[in-house]
Amino acid sequence: MYSFLIVLFVVTGTLFLYLANRHQRLLNKPLNQNLKKVGLGLIFLGVINALFYFTLSAGIFLFLMILMVALFFIPLAILLLKRS
Repeated sequence: MYSFLIVLFVVTGTLFLYLANRHQRLLNKPLNQNLKKVGLGLIFLGVINALFYFTLSAGIFLFLMILMVALFFIPLAILLLKRS
């Protein structure tokens, strides 16, 4: 349950950060800049959740891996979806 919450918080936070950026390609206009703060808060909740659920080193490693995959996959998936 907690590992699902970690993934959910980090992916949702990353999606909010991407959609609030002016260089995003999914929406016609970027989202409000306040959602960038919400995205950072969700990523922070993912870090806190990972550190409480796992040991320190495993929590940091898991968080960084999920963040790395989300930061890579979300723009790539949107690029491939918009192309077709």
